[in-house]
Amino acid sequence: MGYPKFVIDKKKLKHNAKNVLDMCNDIGIEVVGVIKGINGLEEIIKTLIDAGFKTLASSRLSQLKRVKEINPNILTYDLRIPMLSEVDELVSCADISLNSSLEILKELNRAASEQNKIHNVIIMTECGDLREGIFDEEELLNTTRTVEQELKNLHLLGIGTNLGCYGSIMPTPEKMMELISKAEKVSKAIGRRIEVVSGGASTSLPLVAKGTMPEGITQLRVGDALYISDLDDCFDYKVFPDEDEAFTLQAEIVELKNKPSHPIGTIAVDAFGNKKEYEDKGIRRRALIAVGRQDLGDCLHLRPLDSNIEVIGGSSDHTILDITESEHCYELGDIVSFHVMYENLLMLSQSEYVEKEYI
Repeated sequence: MGYPKFVIDKKKLKHNAKNVLDMCNDIGIEVVGVIKGINGLEEIIKTLIDAGFKTLASSRLSQLKRVKEINPNILTYDLRIPMLSEVDELVSCADISLNSSLEILKELNRAASEQNKIHNVIIMTECGDLREGIFDEEELLNTTRTVEQELKNLHLLGIGTNLGCYGSIMPTPEKMMELISKAEKVSKAIGRRIEVVSGGASTSLPLVAKGTMPEGITQLRVGDALYISDLDDCFDYKVFPDEDEAFTLQAEIVELKNKPSHPIGTIAVDAFGNKKEYEDKGIRRRALIAVGRQDLGDCLHLRPLDSNIEVIGGSSDHTILDITESEHCYELGDIVSFHVMYENLLMLSQSEYVEKEYI
């Protein structure tokens, strides 16, 4: 196989994913496994099913169809608010969807009726991150009443929220209590206890690990934390140690040179239109590797396994490394390995220019 190469250790992946599953299940929280971040790769879907996941989620309907092809007994869960143009297709391949608009809910009901199905819905509500969700509480209650009383081909599973994606709002016990309070009001409004209170994504997982998740949250939608441990700095929590990382990028050195650390000439913008500042460290030993932002997104999110390597930048096709402090004597053609963060995982898993190797 060629390079760049994304190496996936299925044994480590299964172990890490099962640990998350067990940790949440022990306190009565269902984990929905999110496969969007790994582009719904078939081998990873199979590994998650093998680890014990019963529900898999994505915002891409093609990935949910792939899940059903692999195992029709797995519940599929649409993460993104549906487009009006896709409701018929969504009902055909998704068992559950997240929603915030009564107009779309009515269309889902129509599609479910025509397909002779009952489609499960979770109504998203705002807790401050300001991405998707109903902000006004009365609108939330009216929407849930309408679904419960009038839309007979929909089943109202419950409510959910999203935190830490757009507005950078940290999930806290107080935010979870806010959601639980809204869930109690919804249950009272519809005359029965809702089954699901979906308390967010991987960013909510540290509350479970630290024992501070309030009772009443019944579900988390977890992707990132199944695959990589990159919540450390923001949430003071490490999902698993570095040696258990299941995903490794390997890239080949195509140039080794001693060069100045500060560009020479009039500085404008880089290839992506960004105006940057550069620190002058004098002449440094630099390695150019054959993988770039087209393949992995932000190269500065890469985590070199050689801790003495510094990633200093890159362009669409190249990533530039400062290897001056490394104790290893790198040569042209050598392979450099990295662990990744979420953006890299998302991009590398879907790039046709990156080989995938399962071990």
